[in-house]
Amino acid sequence: MATQNGKQERGKEKHEKPGWRHLLGRAALSVLLGLLLALVVPTRFTEEMGAQTMARYAAPFSGYWFDVGSEHERDLDRESEIRRERGKVNEHPRTVWNDKDITVLVIDREALKAKQEGWPARYPFYTWLLGVLNAHPPASVFVDVILSQPKGPGFDDFKRSLAELISKKTGVYLAARRTEDNRLATNDDLDEDQALKAVKRVGIEFSAHAVDRLAWTYPLVYAKEEHNGEQTIGVNRITDKDMKWRNPSQGNCPLSAAFAIYEDVYGRGDLEAQCDEPRLMSVTWPLDTAEDGLRWLDSDDEESEARRAFLLRVDTGDHDEQMYCTSSDSELRLLWRAESRAFLRPTSRPLCVHYRTIHASQIEQMSVDEQAAAFRDRIVMIGTSFDYSNDFVLSPLNDRIPGVFLHAAALDNLFSHRGGLDNIEAWEPQLDMPAVRWGKLLFLSVIGFVAIFLIAGAKKWVRQEFARFYHERRHWNRRFSLHWWCAKALTAIFNIALFCLSGFALVAFGVGMIVFGTHLHMPFLLIAHVLACTIAVEWLEWSEHLFNWVTDSKED
Repeated sequence: MATQNGKQERGKEKHEKPGWRHLLGRAALSVLLGLLLALVVPTRFTEEMGAQTMARYAAPFSGYWFDVGSEHERDLDRESEIRRERGKVNEHPRTVWNDKDITVLVIDREALKAKQEGWPARYPFYTWLLGVLNAHPPASVFVDVILSQPKGPGFDDFKRSLAELISKKTGVYLAARRTEDNRLATNDDLDEDQALKAVKRVGIEFSAHAVDRLAWTYPLVYAKEEHNGEQTIGVNRITDKDMKWRNPSQGNCPLSAAFAIYEDVYGRGDLEAQCDEPRLMSVTWPLDTAEDGLRWLDSDDEESEARRAFLLRVDTGDHDEQMYCTSSDSELRLLWRAESRAFLRPTSRPLCVHYRTIHASQIEQMSVDEQAAAFRDRIVMIGTSFDYSNDFVLSPLNDRIPGVFLHAAALDNLFSHRGGLDNIEAWEPQLDMPAVRWGKLLFLSVIGFVAIFLIAGAKKWVRQEFARFYHERRHWNRRFSLHWWCAKALTAIFNIALFCLSGFALVAFGVGMIVFGTHLHMPFLLIAHVLACTIAVEWLEWSEHLFNWVTDSKED
């Protein structure tokens, strides 16, 4: 009898309510396991567990706060500029940046047809485009088209147009491919011409994400050797045999288009990036839409058919219902539409592009004043806008858009978040990373611990209240009675509802952490990577079972 009583006492001790100690241990274990899994388990594996999905959920919020933060940064720059003009500070002058300073000029089929051109277009077509820009000189011109065609009719006129732009202090950048020895090249005729040495060659290669094919990152510099076998899209590598002469990059460290333009405006400063390994920056896609965007009509495909048949649409009632995208003057409305689409694609079309877009076919219908407003003192990026092309990127907000918009978004990110390399570089958690990065990661982990503790505590309280409600109804315990079956059904509904609601709360927590982490200059996908592990551990309650096993206790 004594032995039996002893066993009962030990059983009671084992099933005592640990209370807040149990919750603290469980929350700490969830965060710790999330960090360990992020460090140990390969990134690709954890992304399949939901990191990419959560990143898409957070993208609209990050885009919204990016617009707000950029506006605040511009206001500070204007105040600083006013103080400098009054002589109150002696700082090196900084350009006051505005995202509307970017104009994207896209080459469309209609413009080629009007000029009796095919594709690739010949040099007279580009001479015509540059002639329009020479009439209203931009601050910079970036041609996001590989000019691979050899010298032919109109080549000398094209050269003169480039020289005229340069004489007006316009920075000119030509898209180039990389050779095997990591040099940038266009073609023999352009690269051998001494008159075009002032025209900078810039890299346009980038790697879409391996899991969702979205453009989350953008290269700053290109390392000589490829890493991880990542597939590059947008342009193919060329060999030394393809070129008789190659235009050398500065210091044998090719720069991407956005980084080269940024360097000419501000100088590199603390953004010195060595070419010993690939250097990538995290890209936040702005939420707001441009008044003049891509003039694409909605196409008849599977997604549009599903959208038309879907009842819960959130993008109706505007003047742009025939367009492929949706726009609005209200950023909160755009946020709602983008977030709805992230959860369920048929609820909305993608958002329209953020940057003012001029189609080449529009130019001759524009007045002189309209052309001046679109191009003068702006950064003009020239790209293509064809229905079928390999020069496309997938944006988490805008879906499938011409690749030139990635360069525009990357440049906007660089201008809006000026600072050191740690502020923009995309990095993954590693044991040997600098102390500053460990500090940011651990600081975010502490905040995550508090949030997980509150969520776990709320789940425990709800379960206890349901258990009290259940046990107060003793007649539910008569097996196989009608009340017994109703009680079983109610319990199942409660467990499923709690599981779904806790998952929703954890995803909302993850989205908030991603947005907060971007303000700490932490990479977008890094936070999603760690949070995916932490949320999986807590949602599936692995941490609770493991904590009970380690401490030989059990929550009542």
